[in-house]
Amino acid sequence: MRLLSKLMLIFVLIIVVTLTTIIGILHTRYNQPLVNLILAQVSPYQVSAKKIDYDIRTPYQLRFEHVEITDNQQVLIHADSIQLWLSKHSITGDKLVFDGVQINNITSANMPLLTTLPPFTIKRLVLNNTNLNTPTFAIKHGLIQMDNWQTPTANTPWWQSFNGSLKMSATNIRWHQVALQQVLINANKHDQQWQFKGISGLWQQAKITAQAQFNNANHSLTIDQLTVNQFRLQDQQLLNDWQQQFTSQTMPFKAITLKRLDVVNSSIELPQWGADDINLSLDNWQWPQNYWQQQNSRLSFSASHAQWQQLNFEQPLAELQFMPQQIISHGISAQILNGFVRVDGWIDPQQLFISDLKASGIKWFIDKDWPQTWQQWQQKYTDIIVKKLNINNSQITSSASTMPFQLAGIDINAKNAVLKQNNQWGLWQGNIDADLGFGSINQVVINQAIATMHSNAGQWQLDKLVLPFNHGMLKARARISLDDPQRPWQLTLIGDTVPAQTLSQWLSLPLPLTGVIDTQIKLHGQAGTQADFKTHLNGTAHVDFRQLVLTNMTPQQLFTHWQQPHFAAINPPAKTAASSLPLTAIPLTLTAQDGTIQLPPTTITANNFTIKFNSHWSLANSEQQQFQLELTTGCQQLIRSWDHGVSTATVDSSCTGSTKYVPVNVEDTALPH
Repeated sequence: MRLLSKLMLIFVLIIVVTLTTIIGILHTRYNQPLVNLILAQVSPYQVSAKKIDYDIRTPYQLRFEHVEITDNQQVLIHADSIQLWLSKHSITGDKLVFDGVQINNITSANMPLLTTLPPFTIKRLVLNNTNLNTPTFAIKHGLIQMDNWQTPTANTPWWQSFNGSLKMSATNIRWHQVALQQVLINANKHDQQWQFKGISGLWQQAKITAQAQFNNANHSLTIDQLTVNQFRLQDQQLLNDWQQQFTSQTMPFKAITLKRLDVVNSSIELPQWGADDINLSLDNWQWPQNYWQQQNSRLSFSASHAQWQQLNFEQPLAELQFMPQQIISHGISAQILNGFVRVDGWIDPQQLFISDLKASGIKWFIDKDWPQTWQQWQQKYTDIIVKKLNINNSQITSSASTMPFQLAGIDINAKNAVLKQNNQWGLWQGNIDADLGFGSINQVVINQAIATMHSNAGQWQLDKLVLPFNHGMLKARARISLDDPQRPWQLTLIGDTVPAQTLSQWLSLPLPLTGVIDTQIKLHGQAGTQADFKTHLNGTAHVDFRQLVLTNMTPQQLFTHWQQPHFAAINPPAKTAASSLPLTAIPLTLTAQDGTIQLPPTTITANNFTIKFNSHWSLANSEQQQFQLELTTGCQQLIRSWDHGVSTATVDSSCTGSTKYVPVNVEDTALPH
């Protein structure tokens, strides 16, 4: 026992002497080599300090100046100073613990992983005036404060290896392509849970504030609040880069919940769309779900001006709600096209439901591609329903189409109207009343037109259609059973002093005429399919011509014009003072029976000028299609025939005694079926 006691005493004396010697050396100019030697033994990196300060009065505190951490003679980290506060528990514990570590003016271009360091804990780690610059992350003049930092484990970055509070500020931070200035972060981390109590900074000259939570275990991010103030964007390529960056960097996230987003006093100006003075709020948005998969998200939007493609919106407002398979409008309004529009309703992937639409003072100039645009828009929906619609004092103009038109003073009222059902257009249910103050369709003027219609359970009835011309009027009534697969229909047209120009300018008849027409047409049939229409067309048409004049074309020009393969599509030459020829025409009567239209021989005559035509035309059978057109002017005669699907033209001239037979390609000149 005496021997063991002596040995223990000697061991304690050795420790005391060693510690005394070390403490003594730390107070001399030999402290630097000693500490560098000790650091080299406990660190896998080469660590050196040019100066070490130690005071016995603060025995747990040590300061290093001009510290460098190198690996294979490559400087990884440089710091002006490192100050250590060793914990008293380190003396009795089995793990190195620091009450605090402060590193001042740290710079690094390649921050090491630090996972190979021996285990130790820092109760508070402070990185003051930090400057890091790596390919994916950079920070300038940053202050970082972490609680309970410890040596990182495998696959854990050094900046995540802590539990407790995180406070951070920096003049500049860059993460991949996203750059922030004047950044402040206040956060807490517990195991895999992050809570960001406050984040603020400047991005694209906009002030950003946010609060968020991140669960690293299930890779889910919840943004409690995100506010963007005075954001400006004018670079489409920059937006593309952000979208690509977001896509690549959100891959680690399995879910992102945006509880609240506010964009305030911002503007965007891009080639396809833009807006000024944007104020936007978005609540409860889930990612990666698309807008059809949101549970109950709401969007509020306003701006002083917005532009989408070629449309400009003044004072646009929108209140939208996103539900599963449904987007609900609680109010979309804007001053647009010199007027005002407001619409409420909802859409789903197949249906459009308009609960209330108001439009006033609209002046819409549509381009030549409007039929294709309309087709692309409407084909998205199998059903279109309008509960209430009111359009007043509006105007539509198209000058670039083959049939230019202008419709002004448009008033339309609709109630409980089902306009499209199961991909079939028609008034399946409801009422529509329409008035037109003025219209010009391919230079034919209409004044004070009226149309009223209603439908009940698919029984669509055109109650009244009145098209008043300058000195005449066309009236129509019609009905069709939409709910019947065969679609039986009836049509009655009564025309009194209708301008004869409608034949060439509305129906593309290659015979430019002026004068007036009195007509009475009664037709009925089926429209379930195209074949039904062709085989079930029945009715009569009586047409009487008065004050008929061949205009804008001389008989010789018409003779030449009708020899062309595409004569129906060739525009006549401009009107001249000598190109008006009074004509006399006998009344014309057409009959249709089971899809076969019979036109008895009919003649239009003038001085030294005659047109004769007759037809027996089956819409369904090309072998029963016969039509002959005979034009005589002076000593010249043109006979053009369509017979059994073959079109021919023969030109005779008694002036020269010659006859010319001209075969014509049936595909180019066959009459419509």
